[in-house]
Amino acid sequence: MTAPFRDVNPLSMMKRIPWRKILSCIGFLLLLLVTLIVLAGTWFSYQGRREWAETKAELQRRGEVLSLSDIVFPPLPPEQNFFADPIWEPNAEGKIELFDMQISAKEAAALQKQFPSLAESIKEGKCADVGRVINRRALNRSYTPEEAALVLATYEPMKSDFATLHRLALRSAARFPINYEKGTAMLLPHLNALMKSGQILAMMARAKAVLKQENSGADEMLLILRLPQTVDDDVTLISYLVKLSLYSIAISVIETSVSDWNANQAGQVQHALVNADILWQVVGILRGERAFGNQVMDQLKKAPLGEFTKTLQTAGGVSESGEQWSFPQELLLGAYQFAFFDGDRAFLNQTYQKWLDYLSSEPGQVTPAMLEALNANIDESLRGVNRYRRLVTYLAIPAVKEMFARAASIEAGLRQARIACAIQEYALSEKALPSSLDQLVPKYLDEIPRDVINGGPMHYRSDGKEYVLWSVGWNEKDDGGVSSPNERSPQKKLDWVWKGRLPDAAAMP
Repeated sequence: MTAPFRDVNPLSMMKRIPWRKILSCIGFLLLLLVTLIVLAGTWFSYQGRREWAETKAELQRRGEVLSLSDIVFPPLPPEQNFFADPIWEPNAEGKIELFDMQISAKEAAALQKQFPSLAESIKEGKCADVGRVINRRALNRSYTPEEAALVLATYEPMKSDFATLHRLALRSAARFPINYEKGTAMLLPHLNALMKSGQILAMMARAKAVLKQENSGADEMLLILRLPQTVDDDVTLISYLVKLSLYSIAISVIETSVSDWNANQAGQVQHALVNADILWQVVGILRGERAFGNQVMDQLKKAPLGEFTKTLQTAGGVSESGEQWSFPQELLLGAYQFAFFDGDRAFLNQTYQKWLDYLSSEPGQVTPAMLEALNANIDESLRGVNRYRRLVTYLAIPAVKEMFARAASIEAGLRQARIACAIQEYALSEKALPSSLDQLVPKYLDEIPRDVINGGPMHYRSDGKEYVLWSVGWNEKDDGGVSSPNERSPQKKLDWVWKGRLPDAAAMP
């Protein structure tokens, strides 16, 4: 039965197979598949362009600004501009060398001899490094008198820079020359210099308060409060985050130093705090970030795939880790750029508008439950395959979502700082802490700042020697002034707490 099969020649059978027809069918099927993919991509691209055109028209009808050219401010006259001074000129490496003074070996040896118990903290190098070491030593406590004296001695050679900053702070406006046309490659060297200035001024303010020097750090405090206002005209999220960090530094210094200020100093700081409206500025930043995003997407739309991929790698943090996207991933990016890019832009603009509408509905306050529900809805729209269809939105929104709770906690701290300054004035006048915040009105405050969370009353408790101010925090629950000192995330803290005390001058008979 099997003999006939042994006589069959395999080669002859191979020749009888219609390879040409099979290959033609495979080629036709592949061509059909490619055609269907292109048609589908073309349809998605058309839908995306139409959705973006409709979204753009609707937002413009509502008076929203979508272009950076309609937001970015023109240059200021130099005599009015905080940044119109040689100290803000970047060097050849694009860095601003403000407060970059060095300690020589000879100067380090002299400081070691002057402060023998702190000799291990003093080394040749940048002056700022010594301050950072002292800050780590004094974490969660005040400086010792010797640490305070070392901080002031270390920064004494920089007094000309401080004098310049004080002079520039008197100017009415501030606008650093940013080339927004460079998109994600734009340079922002002033932000690092501002942060460095704020940190050094905070160390000096703390040191002067410990040593009971004439102004007890109040002058430094006023200058710290001026620094975040210098980026009011910047329209990017990174500038706003630096602003929040500078205000956070200010809040920390006020909380530890206000009880050492006289009534005039407390009044000056309270007056300076009136202009620090963090929540109002969130609206401008969202509009600016959206306009900046539209400009970047305009550039990406015209960019070759290699540049497009590189920009998204940077945005996603891939380039920083040293990893590279694989060929299939880059192929998917090409499909995204062709088919889904405009639809993603429409969704990104709609997302920003949802946040803006929410903030407009509750001016001056935040309801975390409502904001979290809104963010959850946005997250749901980015799950599964939508994460890839809306890739730019997926990469862009996490930093914005995190900003809201941080901005609310800083706003709460600034409102508490105003109240603390008023309490200091009251205590120096009445030789006692107020039993109720109502006692501060109208002599020391026109009205008591409300809790940023839900707009409720700011809570206060005093035992006559110390007091506690608190906001109910992100959980919207009054935990009785109980904080979470080891928790850094404002969302996870219990109450947002401020602690103060009766000033020594008020306690004296």
